[in-house]
Amino acid sequence: MEKETCNIICIEKDQERNAIIELTENEDTVTIKFSVGELVLTKEGDNYFETLIKLREELEKMDIKLLCKGCCKNVYPSGMLLNMGAGRNAYTLIYGEQAKRNSLVDIFDTCLLDEYATIQEQSEYFENWILSLRR
Repeated sequence: MEKETCNIICIEKDQERNAIIELTENEDTVTIKFSVGELVLTKEGDNYFETLIKLREELEKMDIKLLCKGCCKNVYPSGMLLNMGAGRNAYTLIYGEQAKRNSLVDIFDTCLLDEYATIQEQSEYFENWILSLRR
């Protein structure tokens, strides 16, 4: 069992707060434990990206924005990345361009508030990026 802790900034009701994310990797599952103040949420899944989305679904309901690359509008993993390395990496996508190896990011690296997107905005960007490759 592999464990790692990340410090991540989150925005809660327009206030910047320091959150802690604990990542645990087992043989066939990963766990993300999110803590900020008194709030503690734990989510489990097959890979980190999908598990981060489960966590974000809860956080969005509470109007908490997590400022990490996995929450950026133009960051999304390929199927292959989800199967390798427990889905910890994703591509920074640009309309009309194939995903490139040098655009890989760790989904738990810090991002800026203006890069943050909701799950729906991120998903729509990914779908539009796929369409942009067909043009």
